[in-house]
Amino acid sequence: MTKKEYIDGIGEVTFVKTKRAKNLRISMSPHKGVRVSVPYLMSFRKAFSFVLEKQNWIHKHLPEMEKKLEGQTVFDEKTEFSTYKRKLVILIKPNIKAPRAKLLKEKIVVEFPRNLDIYDKQYQEFLRKIVEETWRKEAKEYLPIRTHELASKFDLSYEKVSVRNTKSRWGSCSHQNNISFSLHLMRLPEELRDYVILHELAHTVEKNHQPPFWSFLDTLTDGNAKKLDKELKNYTTRIF
Repeated sequence: MTKKEYIDGIGEVTFVKTKRAKNLRISMSPHKGVRVSVPYLMSFRKAFSFVLEKQNWIHKHLPEMEKKLEGQTVFDEKTEFSTYKRKLVILIKPNIKAPRAKLLKEKIVVEFPRNLDIYDKQYQEFLRKIVEETWRKEAKEYLPIRTHELASKFDLSYEKVSVRNTKSRWGSCSHQNNISFSLHLMRLPEELRDYVILHELAHTVEKNHQPPFWSFLDTLTDGNAKKLDKELKNYTTRIF
């Protein structure tokens, strides 16, 4: 059960009743805004009062959320945006009731109803999820093959490659040499994408980031490990 209320100084707040919530909890995120998880048997009135009591805390953290929104793409029919293989095409249609998407060989075609506000948070989130799912498909097609190519080149071995929508890191390598990549790796320039793959392959030999790891990674990157790592810090998994 969901209810939305506008609160001066905060904006629209979404209250969501859920059986999983044991206590009232406030969360804030780009596009989704301020959300309050409400225990199922608690009244919305009590949850509303709770938010009013926490206004100072919310005001303190709102700038952090707004900062995360900086640099994010706002999607509409004029947006020029491409994934690794496909161009996003948004068509505004008068005779459909809900947004719908179709993945083609070279395009992501989204048809959007004319009577809906494409700039609304829920629809921007809808479009972002379509883009992320496209990256996921492309990552699953590309990354296992490229990892195999680079591992073969340097005579390295690993167990398997998986792709996830991780936002905290570009990749990881387990003690069993299973390698996991963020689907957002597909947003990087080719040189940095290869660097991340080689970084994780290097962990099949050196499990930590001590000097021997960087020395070994230098042998895989023509002595450019630290330089490439510094360049990677100019990118983020969270904003596109």
